Amino acid sequence: MLSDRIRAGLPVGLLGGAVSAGALIGLGLRHGAATYPFEIGGRALFASWRLGIPSTAVALLAGIVAHLLWMELWGVCFSAVATSLRGGTLLVGAALFALFLGALSATVVPGALGAAAFAALSPVQTAFLLALLAGAFIAGVGLVRDWR
Repeated sequence: MLSDRIRAGLPVGLLGGAVSAGALIGLGLRHGAATYPFEIGGRALFASWRLGIPSTAVALLAGIVAHLLWMELWGVCFSAVATSLRGGTLLVGAALFALFLGALSATVVPGALGAAAFAALSPVQTAFLLALLAGAFIAGVGLVRDWR
């Protein structure tokens, strides 16, 4: 049963990753820094592993993969607890989960929102990103239910 929920969480996380990455790129386009958060995230990852400085393309790819892995983690976690929720409870659950992720990234785990940790987001932009992520999780759970 739990493995089914984990398996169901993978598309939820993938959708969350795509939506949040798209939002970060869109917000960055206005400032000429569409891929900057992903590139810096990849460079930080290589630095944490004490590896050499990667090329821009390698850093960008590593940052994108790291962002998607974070979102997969959150998609699986959300799916594990929310697949049985319906209607308004699903909406409230997704909102609370997004608020939890925002609080987690603002306090204990700065990288919890993936590449968003390396984006210069205002509080309103962060709230927008979290709302999109909550919507993506809701849509992902709905899609997974339709596939079953």
